[in-house]
Amino acid sequence: MPTPTIALKTATTKVNATTITLLVDNAFHTTVDDRISATLSVLGTAKTAIDKKAAAIGAELGAPVSGVEFGAGDGYKRRYKNGVIYFLPPAGPCWLHGGILAEYVALGEEAGLLGYPTTDERATPDNAGRYVHFERGSIYWSYSTGAHEVHGAIRDKWASLGWEHSWLGFPTWGEVNFTDGGRVSQFQNGSIYWWPDTGAVDMGNITVRYKGLYCFGETDELSASDEPYVLFGTVGVPTATGSAPETNLRTQIYDDVDSGDCRPDNIELYRGGPLGILVGFALFEHDEGDPDQYLGLIKDGVDLAGKGVSAGCGAIFGPEAASTCQSLWSDVGPKIVGAINDLINTQDNVIATSSMQITAKDLIRLARTATTNFWGIGYHVESELLSDGDASYKVYFEVTTA
Repeated sequence: MPTPTIALKTATTKVNATTITLLVDNAFHTTVDDRISATLSVLGTAKTAIDKKAAAIGAELGAPVSGVEFGAGDGYKRRYKNGVIYFLPPAGPCWLHGGILAEYVALGEEAGLLGYPTTDERATPDNAGRYVHFERGSIYWSYSTGAHEVHGAIRDKWASLGWEHSWLGFPTWGEVNFTDGGRVSQFQNGSIYWWPDTGAVDMGNITVRYKGLYCFGETDELSASDEPYVLFGTVGVPTATGSAPETNLRTQIYDDVDSGDCRPDNIELYRGGPLGILVGFALFEHDEGDPDQYLGLIKDGVDLAGKGVSAGCGAIFGPEAASTCQSLWSDVGPKIVGAINDLINTQDNVIATSSMQITAKDLIRLARTATTNFWGIGYHVESELLSDGDASYKVYFEVTTA
């Protein structure tokens, strides 16, 4: 006889793949009543498993506030006063509650990126926190951090380091997009960064240091030696305070510098997360002027640049602001050095001004790379050639873990 046509829906539930298969299995079901009975039978089996789990949990679970529902895929769930029991056969039902459940719901529950839970909520080995593992990740919770997800290659890296017992501690922020097509998860003491070509990399704070200068040609080969010095201004990515970190520094005045001379140094320009920085610098030949007067001027430029970066990022800060800031560097960089470009006719001669950005990806890569040695200066990054007439210099920078 012809197979009756029916609408595969119910008034109160979604119909999952297993139920649809049962409903259209014409070898065993030829009437609408048979199909409805099959659906009820499937729900009854799920209810039995969930009820058994609820009985094992006891009064802590509270009374049910819904019937057994179809979940995403081939799973089920039932909501209670103090949590939800999720069930994906053939695994057993799992109970979620509290802050971990709230994070899970925010991520789309079983239909979201994590899938179904594969464990109940458990205490970490030292009882400092709680966690639940899922099909495609985990959620970890502690009093000080709250509940946050971690998944994929970043989770694998964290696990290889020792989970929450590693130097990173508990996660403090779920995985988000990062600059240059990357991803990042933040933890209590650092972050794990990922790009397709690098894999997952754990990193804490880094430092950027000025390591010295080299004279390729002095100001006037026929006169006395040069007495150069350098002014620096740096702007970083806005932090949780909403402002971009800034640094303004001056080197010493280097005496008796001739062509072919180097002057190693070691000045910290930046310390913080490897989220990308902008460095502006100006090279002077000292005559009679006051170097600190010019440092004040470059500070004005840095202040303008920092305000521009903070305004451009708005309420975004930390890793999520890195991509936005990186796109702003070319616009705000000239503000740092532009504040002193009119000093050519002052008592100290400006040899050259310049700025450069070091991206987050480069900061992380360089911090894990050995330095290059040039005439006793160990460095990762060198400036462009800073020149004016006969004068010609380069300055050098090092990136290290803090």
